[in-house]
Amino acid sequence: MNTVQLKRGQERAYANGQLNIERDDLSDDTFLKDGEIVRVTDHFGTLIGIAMISFEQKTIGWILSDKEEAIDREFVAGKIAAAIEERTPLFNQEDTNAFRLFNEIGDGLGGLAVDYYDNHLLVTFYSRGIYKIRDLIIKELMVQLKPDSVTEQTRFSADGRMKIENRRVSGNVEFPITVLESGQRFSVHLDDGPMTRLFLDQRETRRALMKNAKGAHTFLNLFAYSGTFSISAAIGGMSTTSVDLANRTKELITDNFNNNSLPVEAHKIYIMETSEFLKYAARNNHAYDSILIDPPSFSRYKKKVFKVDRDYPKLILEAVKVLNRGGTLILSQNLESFTLNQFKKQIGNTLEKAGYSYTLEDVKGLPKDFVTVKGYKKGKYLKVVSVTVD
Repeated sequence: MNTVQLKRGQERAYANGQLNIERDDLSDDTFLKDGEIVRVTDHFGTLIGIAMISFEQKTIGWILSDKEEAIDREFVAGKIAAAIEERTPLFNQEDTNAFRLFNEIGDGLGGLAVDYYDNHLLVTFYSRGIYKIRDLIIKELMVQLKPDSVTEQTRFSADGRMKIENRRVSGNVEFPITVLESGQRFSVHLDDGPMTRLFLDQRETRRALMKNAKGAHTFLNLFAYSGTFSISAAIGGMSTTSVDLANRTKELITDNFNNNSLPVEAHKIYIMETSEFLKYAARNNHAYDSILIDPPSFSRYKKKVFKVDRDYPKLILEAVKVLNRGGTLILSQNLESFTLNQFKKQIGNTLEKAGYSYTLEDVKGLPKDFVTVKGYKKGKYLKVVSVTVD
């Protein structure tokens, strides 16, 4: 087993629990290979931990143990078993059968995520390093869970771009299937590109929407995708408007309305770019009691580039123009490098500079099945802030 040494002065962060190994923290990484198991020491040679090398942009590996031990079948089986045990309450829920089963380094294996959809698994590998033990991982999942089907997804960087591929591993199921979340019924497709039609990390946001929705109020869902937020609001009695640029949006949203026996004709769907829709809504005096904004971290439209950390204030100002007085903005952001405090400050500064007074109503993050650890702060990427604007 090779040994890698931290640069002098870097050991403190790792002694305090840091688990992601950054390229700049090592004295030399030129001899390392994807998937290699190495000893990590400080510059005196004292063991910091056992790590797996996984080249992913700045992160080049993950500390998996703070003691000398083999990263073998027994180790992997133990991590998977512990993750399953941790989710026992979710397995026992009658109204929910879709959740994150294994959450990367939070559950002990950086670069691996497993999502559970009514006993159908989506196994995502975020690096070639963790993919080196792919067979071992799949076998343990099959043994411990006996799933009806397994689909694997690889998300590897190639020539500076992310290449995403899906492959069926086992099972004869025909997608899409319908899953339950808090009693809501959503369509899920595990073989249809990078997204499954249901973002599991937003479960608490949907639950709150359904619980707090007020009948006869109007709800605007921006970047709506498959319309799951609109379903939650509609179940709560609200009249919804869903907006997304993707041509498939109407089909996906209609499917979810039908799943929940909701009359889709009583709600509105626009296939438009978000800023263009907000300008259209303002020109036509449309106004809403609640507006939810859940943009991607990065996107391109025509010749425009959207970066969430830079361009979110513009979205807020466009949205508040079509928000009824005393209405609520539900603002979601998932950029790992942008903290909750930065996001709250950005929201406050944007509204105050434009002359709006506001009240912070609620802050939400990841649900409990998206386990995070102190040693990887970027794992807490999701931030959902609700504000009432006067």
